[in-house]
Parts: sequence; C-alpha cells; structure tokens
Amino acid sequence: MKDYFTSRVHLSLLKDRIHKAEETEASKELYRFLWNLFRKNDYNPLRVMVVGAGGSYPAALSAAHSIRYELRTPYVEAVYPQTALRILGQFDRIVNCNYHPKYDVIIAISYSGKTPDIKAVYESCRKHDLIPFVLLTGEDKEKLKDIYLQNIFLKIISYYNPEDTSGKENSMISMFSTLAPVVLFDDYVISSDPKERKFKIYKELLDNGEEFVSKLPIGEIAKSLKKHPVIHVLYEWKTYPTAKDIESKFMESGIASVVLHEKKNFSHGCYTMLYKQDFGLIINLVDYAVGIRVFGGNGEAVQFYNTDYDRILAEFLKERCKINASNYIEMGNGMFDPAEWNVEELSKLPYLITVIGEALKIDIAKPFDEFPKETKALYKYEGEF
Repeated sequence: MKDYFTSRVHLSLLKDRIHKAEETEASKELYRFLWNLFRKNDYNPLRVMVVGAGGSYPAALSAAHSIRYELRTPYVEAVYPQTALRILGQFDRIVNCNYHPKYDVIIAISYSGKTPDIKAVYESCRKHDLIPFVLLTGEDKEKLKDIYLQNIFLKIISYYNPEDTSGKENSMISMFSTLAPVVLFDDYVISSDPKERKFKIYKELLDNGEEFVSKLPIGEIAKSLKKHPVIHVLYEWKTYPTAKDIESKFMESGIASVVLHEKKNFSHGCYTMLYKQDFGLIINLVDYAVGIRVFGGNGEAVQFYNTDYDRILAEFLKERCKINASNYIEMGNGMFDPAEWNVEELSKLPYLITVIGEALKIDIAKPFDEFPKETKALYKYEGEF
C-alpha cells in the first residue's frame, strides 16, 4: 500500500529535494536583497507584506516571523492573495484619491511561480506606485519570463536546482512547496553564508519528524478520525504557522475538518465544542521551556510547560479526549525563536499526514480519482472579485 500511494513516493524524495533547494543561492540572494533595502531605508523598520496561497500560506506566516527577527521590524504581515489585492486597491474607486498603502517590499511565495492569484498581486504592485515585488519560487526563472514583465521593481528568487531530477510534485498536497520556503527563510535568519549553516533540515529535522510520528498510535488515530473527522488545534502567536499548515493539509486531503483555537481565547467559550460535539483528535502546539536536570553531577536537557496555563490546558485537553474516546497529540519544542520553532514542527507534518492517510486508504496526493472540473475553473479564475 505504501509504495502505491503517490504521497509516499513524494515523501521518500523530500529529504533530497530539500537538500537540493538548500544548495541553491536562493537563501543568500534573499538575505542580500532585504538587507540592501534595509540599508537604503537608513536602517529604519521596513514595512513588508508576505503573500501565500493554499499550502504556501503557512510558509508565508513562518517567513513573516523570520523577517521580523532578522530585520527587527514589527511591520510585517502575512496575507492571502485576495487580502493583498484588497489592501493595495482599497482606495481605487474613490475619485481624486491617489493615496495607496506604503510597502517597502511585497514578497510572494509560489512553488510553481504561475499561481493566478499571485500573478494578480504582482500586477497590482506594478499599478500602485511600482512597489518592489519579490517572487520566491521553485520554478526555473527562464520559464517565468512570459508571465512576469521584467522591470527593476521585480526580483525573482528561485530555489530551482537543475541537478534535482526527482521532478515536480503535481499533487493535491505538495510537501516540498510548504517546507522549502520555510527552510530558506529560516536559513536566511541563521546565516547568509551557506558554509556556516547550522540547520540541516533534510537530514536532522525530517529524521526527527519521522521518528516522532513513528511513536504515535496511528491506527487508533485513523480509526477515531474515520468515525469523527474533526480535529481541534490549539495554538498561539508563535505557533500559528504550524497550526495553519495542519489545517491546510488535513482539509485539502479530505481527511478531516480542522478547527483552530487561539489558546487563551479558547477559555472564553470555545471549550464548549469539546462537550457538545464529537471529535477525533486534538493537536496541542506547545512552546516548551527548556531546563537542565542534574543527576549525580551529570546534566541533561529537559522540556517542561512554559506556564501554568499551558500545564492546566494540557491536562484539560487530555481529560476531554479520554472521556470522548478520542486522541491527543502534543507537538512542540523549546526553540526561542518562532521561525526555528515552526521549521522544527512543520518537519513532522509530511509524515503525520501521509501515514494517517495511508491508514485511512487515502492518497493525500490524489484524494480524487478524477479532479473535479468545476474546481479548476475556480482556481484559474482571474476576473474581478
């Protein structure tokens, strides 16, 4: 069964594909471009918009964390393409009003580089005071020349590597298109010099993610989700990118509906759902604290709940799962920086979604025997909204 699924084939190639993406100059090129803008702005905070559609939106959220950290700017927002278009064109219909929102750069993430909605954002940037537009893509630049009109305000940064012979992920859920941009942005935060890179996600983090998932009771989780296909995910500001990727992957695969809860807001009434409705799984995203436990003069690093609220919430969620005969997964690490926290946890999700899909006999790469024609029309629609 595992060899048959397209998703399993994609998963087996993921480490090598990430490695090939890392070998390109994309991370270094991105670093130089943004720091040059920062210098031109006299080291004043830049205002940045990061845009991503579908599976690229979690990557955009994670990228926003990286940019805030590296450029020390609070003015970074991650949005879907239609939100970007609304913001950029919000005053277009007002007579004698030539004011447009000011951005120092707009960064769009598109694995194929050909996403219609991303192209629309680029056209809007050209129209509105020629806002600098950066496209981060896995496509060969040469194949995008007919789509994006070349000018000094356009910068295409590609992590396409001609030595990667594994082909593209032409599937419903592209694991590579979510992870590759996250890795490049995270790498960009850590160092601009590829020789000094500290993270080797294609080897260490994906191995850790595979090991984490291998210890979960996947059969029980799949059985519970088949009976009650609802997943509740608890997150906070730092962990939101991973929460959105969980939502994207499970919804797109058709495995389950996903309900996201900001943790403290959950205690203002959303907990009622865990009493009144059935659900198959809770995923609690935890920002652990890290300490050293000493035994006989030898110390070892240990993780524990960062606050009493985290501990009390975890106990409550576990108890509700026990009463409801559902499952509980706790994901987290003790990374201080949000970008590093998310790259660690996002590395677990390709394995989690793949094995749960296999247990349910769902190929997450191809949840439909034949892709619905009417949805293609929706995807390719380029008219006015």
